[in-house]
Amino acid sequence: MAMEEDAAKEQRQTKRPAEDDEEGSAKRPKTPPSPTKWWEDEATVSLLRVRQEQATLYDPKLGSYLCCRGFDSFVCEPAVFDHQEESTDRIARPLHTIPDSELDYLRLALGVIHLKVLASDVGFPVSVYGTVLMRDDLDFKCIYLFQRDRDNCQVINAPVSINPSSSYASPFILTVVDEMFALTGPNRGPFEADVFYFEINLKIRGEEQIMDRIFSRSLISQDYPLSQWTKKQEVSSWLSTLELAYRSVHYAVEATVGIDILRGPREFYGSLTAWTSEDSNEMVLYDSERWGTTTTNAGDGSVPLTRSLVVLREDEDLILKISVFSHGRKAKPETRVLTVEHRDRLFDIKQGRYQLQVTISWSGILYSD
Repeated sequence: MAMEEDAAKEQRQTKRPAEDDEEGSAKRPKTPPSPTKWWEDEATVSLLRVRQEQATLYDPKLGSYLCCRGFDSFVCEPAVFDHQEESTDRIARPLHTIPDSELDYLRLALGVIHLKVLASDVGFPVSVYGTVLMRDDLDFKCIYLFQRDRDNCQVINAPVSINPSSSYASPFILTVVDEMFALTGPNRGPFEADVFYFEINLKIRGEEQIMDRIFSRSLISQDYPLSQWTKKQEVSSWLSTLELAYRSVHYAVEATVGIDILRGPREFYGSLTAWTSEDSNEMVLYDSERWGTTTTNAGDGSVPLTRSLVVLREDEDLILKISVFSHGRKAKPETRVLTVEHRDRLFDIKQGRYQLQVTISWSGILYSD
């Protein structure tokens, strides 16, 4: 009898934990299964609605309530997603590493041309700061196009027209036809998306921060473009009317442009604009006259351009126009136009007092699942 009791005790001590769980599972309630996708959870969906309501403002110019922030129900998990985090992912590959057989798999992107002020309800000039950004389906994070804080405003002057026949020696050389924002992005080609979003959040600086006013607060959505086009969209909001110009680019590549001063003054007085062989709308990459600033080159001679990346089609050439003021801002600029095909290039250029080196490197927007 004693031997049987010892054997039963030993069996209880050597029982596997899994057997204990199986026995106890019938006695304690099971935890309800969590949804496989967060957007199937009612509490999380409710939190998403709260986030959308928090981003909704009454626009006095339009007389309606509008959401000013993009949301993606499958990406923006409201408890953890940071709408202000900058996108650092890149899918572009050096173009020379992509075989010809894969060029047909290049993806669609949007190319940003300009953002300009058409009208201000408070007159000119105005000192503007804030952000303009895009979101795509790669990670839905911020692709900044314009980003300035209150201590680094851009002064927006009145758009005016000039007589095209006026001499370059005229004092009106500093007058521009329109007032563009000094865009600094995108830093990568905005990758194909079911819906692209542009978020505009701009303020006018007052004498004190409490006196700052909203200049433009808008959300622009662009469905996936099935064809090639260039769009110039008017954006009326709060105290301004803006024009946002962008184009759909199928089979997209990126051209990254750089300028080095090999010899000459350290400050670069001039401009650099870009367009393509199929679209004549100019993208301003640098302009010391338009924005009233000059850039001092770094120790290695490189000029920090305002923008350096251009998105274009694989079958388009890149056109660059380099203008240099050699003898003061009222002198006629010396201009050079370069046509660049899709291979990495380096140009040595002598313009006025400057010996410049212009570099163009190419990448293909190619994504593999």
